[in-house]
Amino acid sequence: MKKHISYKGKELDTVFTEEMSQEQYEKIKKEFYTKPNKDLVVDEIANLIIGGVQNTNITNYYFKDLMAKTKVWYNKWSLEEVFEHKPLLDTFYAKTLSNEKVFTSNNLLDNIETAFRLGGKGVASKVANFPIYKLDEIINRYNINNNWYDMSCGWGARLTTALKRKVNYFGTDPNYLLIERLKELNNDWKETTKMKSGVDIRAHGSEIFVPEWENKIGLCFTSPPYFNLEDYRVGKQSYTEGVTYESWLNNFMKPTIQNCHKYLIYDGIFAININDFNGIKLVNDTKKIAEECGFKLVEKLVLGNISRVKSTGDFNDNDEQIMVFMKKEYAHMFKTKTVEQLSIFDL
Repeated sequence: MKKHISYKGKELDTVFTEEMSQEQYEKIKKEFYTKPNKDLVVDEIANLIIGGVQNTNITNYYFKDLMAKTKVWYNKWSLEEVFEHKPLLDTFYAKTLSNEKVFTSNNLLDNIETAFRLGGKGVASKVANFPIYKLDEIINRYNINNNWYDMSCGWGARLTTALKRKVNYFGTDPNYLLIERLKELNNDWKETTKMKSGVDIRAHGSEIFVPEWENKIGLCFTSPPYFNLEDYRVGKQSYTEGVTYESWLNNFMKPTIQNCHKYLIYDGIFAININDFNGIKLVNDTKKIAEECGFKLVEKLVLGNISRVKSTGDFNDNDEQIMVFMKKEYAHMFKTKTVEQLSIFDL
C-alpha cells in the first residue's frame, strides 16, 4: 500500500505510511526550531578560542532555521516545507520505524534527523556547513595581511573562523536574514570574549563592487553558490528559477571575480572551493573566467570531502578542490604564508 502526497505543486508516492499523532507532530516541529541553550553557545565559543573546531551549537542557535529554508536541486521540498506539512513529516517518522538498528535514539527528533540524512534525497535533506578545521588550514596557508573577504557568507563558519583567528572579516551575501544573524553572532562573540573584532558585512551579492575595499584585501576565499545546486530563497540570489547557467556565469561569477581582482593587494590570494555537479563544468568555467580577469592558477589544494550536500547521485562526492590564484604579474611570488595575528585596531 502506498500513500500519495501533494504539496506546493510537487507529488510523492511513498510506502512509508505510518502517521504520528497531531500532538507528536506539534512537539517535533517545536523541538526542531528550538535553539540550543545560550550557555552551550558560550562554551563552544570558549573552546574555539583555545583551538577547538566544533561549532554545532553556534550553527543551530543562529542559522538552523535559515538553513531549513534552502532546497537542494534534486529535492522536491526544503526541510522547512516538510515541517509545514504533516503528511511529509509523517513519511520521515515512518522511516524511523523501519529499522531499529539504524534509528537507535530515544529521542524521536534525533531519529527523524537521521532519516533526513540517510533517506532524504529526492524529498528533502539538510544542507552542510563548511568545516572549521578546514578553514583553519586555509588561514594558515593563505592569510596575507589579516584581511579576508568572504564573497558568500554561508552559514557562519567562515565568520566564526575569522573571529577565532582574529582575522578581519569582510563579507557579502544577499540573504538579508543571514546578515542579521551574522551580525548577532559577531556581537555575541565580542560580548562573550571581550575581544575586539574587525567585521564588515554587506547585505548584497558579491557581484556588486564595494569601492572602499579596493586594494585592501589579502585573501578572497569562499565556497560560492554552485549555480542551482541550492536555492536559498531569501534576498536577491544569484540563482532563481529561470536563470540560465550562462547568464549566471556572466552576471554573477565573472563580476565577482573581477571585484576580487580589484580588492586584492598586489600579492593577495584569490581562492575558491568549487566543484562540478550534474554535468555542469563549474571548475573549468571558473578557472577560465579567473584567467580572463587577470589571475593565474598557482595551486590546487585538496582538503577532503567538503561537499555542499551529503549525497550521491550526479553530484561529485569525491574530495573537492580549492583553486588558488594570484594576479598574473605577481604569481611568481607565490608561497604559502602565515602572519602574526593582528586586530584591525592594530593596523
